This record gives sequence, structure tokens and C-alpha cells, in this order.
Amino acid sequence: MEEVIGIRGSANVGSLKDFGVTYREVPLVADGGLDWDALACSIRPETGCAFIQRSCGYSWRKSLSVADIHKAIGLIKMQNPNCMVMVDNCYGEFVEISEPAMVGADLIAGSLIKNPGGTIAPCGGYVAGKEHLVEAAAARLSAPGLGVEFGSTPGHVMRALFQGLFLGPQMVGEAVKVGLLTANGWRYNACT
Repeated sequence: MEEVIGIRGSANVGSLKDFGVTYREVPLVADGGLDWDALACSIRPETGCAFIQRSCGYSWRKSLSVADIHKAIGLIKMQNPNCMVMVDNCYGEFVEISEPAMVGADLIAGSLIKNPGGTIAPCGGYVAGKEHLVEAAAARLSAPGLGVEFGSTPGHVMRALFQGLFLGPQMVGEAVKVGLLTANGWRYNACT
């Protein structure tokens, strides 16, 4: 994301900074959670988009819950109702009953090779949310005029992609079960 934003090694390659987009960050608190006090006064009238990363990424923190995202969206929209809220939903799909778009996120995006791809989708990603924002993202990711009509991936990978979408909820459910069991001290003994 640092290269996309333009805060590291990305001069004149099409970063947000190259397009004149400015960036501010609300740092997390010591335990890795959201700084609610800072977030409550961080959105300005000119803020066009607030970006929330649901997963921990490469940091040592808990992923954000949908409840936390819902509360954050409320604080953001209270300060500027016109501010779009985008959520990077990677690794968050199928982990909870609801998704960020169900609690007010305007746009969500994720990778199909992770949770929704059921560990077998070889490529692809998704955007979902308000129709005009999905269309804008598709136009930016393909070419002006092509938008969502362009298609997502080459035909030879479509079978694996659809199989991954079918298997995704089960694979994530099984991973969550094992995570909960191991976190609660469950031990497997192959000898019994």
C-alpha cells in the first residue's frame, strides 16, 4: 500500500500522490486496536475517502471485527457524510456472519486467492458495494470504457476460480474451527 499511496518508492508511476491525492493516517493504539478518540476528530470536510484495513496485514495485531468497522464507519460518517468508506476485506470473508458492506462500507475489496477462493483460485480479486463505486473501480482497473464488461480472468482459470468460490466458506469455517481449538489449548495426539 505504501507504493500505491506514494509514501515509499513510487515517484511518477501512477501512485495516489502522483495524482495529487493527499494521505493522512490515524495510528492504532498500543494493543493494535483503533484509536477511537483520534478517529472521532480525524475526518475533514475535504476528506474524500477513509480506508480501513480489516486484517492485520504484516503487523502483530488482531484483525478488525465487523462491529469495530461498523463503529468506525459511524464516526467517519458523523464527521463527513459524503466521505466514502472503503474496506480492504482480505482474509475477512466468511469469518463472521456479516461483512463490512452490510454495516455501511461504501466499497469493499479483496483477493480471490485467499478466503473466497477456497485456497485453490489461482488469481483474481473483487470489489463490491455501491454500484457507481464498483463501476468506477472497474474502469480504473481495466481501461476507460471497458469497466466491468472486460471480465476478470482468462478462461482457462475460470473452473478453479468457481470451485474456489464454492469451497471458500467451508475452507474458512474449518480454519476458524482449528484456530479456536488450538487457541483454547486443544492438543492432537496421533497415538490415540
